[in-house]
Amino acid sequence: MAQLAKQGGNCPLCTLPIDLREKGAACLDHNHQTGEVRGVLHRSCNAALGKMEHAVGRWGSKDGSYAAMVPWIRRAVAYYDKPGLGVMYPMHKTADELKLDRNKRAREARAAKKAKIMLAKLTEDK
Repeated sequence: MAQLAKQGGNCPLCTLPIDLREKGAACLDHNHQTGEVRGVLHRSCNAALGKMEHAVGRWGSKDGSYAAMVPWIRRAVAYYDKPGLGVMYPMHKTADELKLDRNKRAREARAAKKAKIMLAKLTEDK
């Protein structure tokens, strides 16, 4: 693929190498409004780009045109680059808190399963 060679063998989005030996790894990306080819991407990067375009066009810029989406995306990136306000979101949980919640739910699920098995055995014995 000549275009992939021009790109140095890498995906322009994630910058990782694209291995053409891997079936379906590469995807020829194009502008959906004009049909013009933009480059070769990883299939997953192409899918992410498509999902982003759909979401921005539908909910962000509220206009499906690239003329409206690109400035919105630039503003979103600038917004991400800004420092936070120094105030924590009240419902935020740390990775440790999320792990504790997951473990608690798993323990409860195991206990419920065990109780169901015990109840089935008790009703069997009668």
